[in-house]
Amino acid sequence: MQQLLVEQRGLLNRALSWDLAHHMYTRQFEGTIVIVSERPSVMLATVCKQWHKVIREVQRERASTIRAARIRELTIELAHMQKLAFAACLPTHDPTANIHIVTLEELLKQPPHCMTLYVTCNVSKSTLESATQQMPEGALAVTY
Repeated sequence: MQQLLVEQRGLLNRALSWDLAHHMYTRQFEGTIVIVSERPSVMLATVCKQWHKVIREVQRERASTIRAARIRELTIELAHMQKLAFAACLPTHDPTANIHIVTLEELLKQPPHCMTLYVTCNVSKSTLESATQQMPEGALAVTY
């Protein structure tokens, strides 16, 4: 893995979907996001629900802010967050989506070119290396 950042995260009494949505909030402007899950359709539903909760949190923050510069920042963030599209398939199957949820088998057949990869199932180090071979320099792989 050349110049790939790897982060190990724990859930600390939080739901996986909650942690994913809040971490994706910090990575949303970096580029395409791929989530590896054993059940992509279930993960899609739960992450989308949490993502909409994060949007509401940002909307509340924007409504309670009086600084014009911060209001402008949050307005830009909200516009971007609301445009993000989720899909339970590889980026090559739906290039219009920004966040893709796939199985490990799909990921290994066609390693994605993404800036953020979340791995929510158990994988060996060698499997992770082969799954991240197409990721650009400075990309982040997060394992749970």
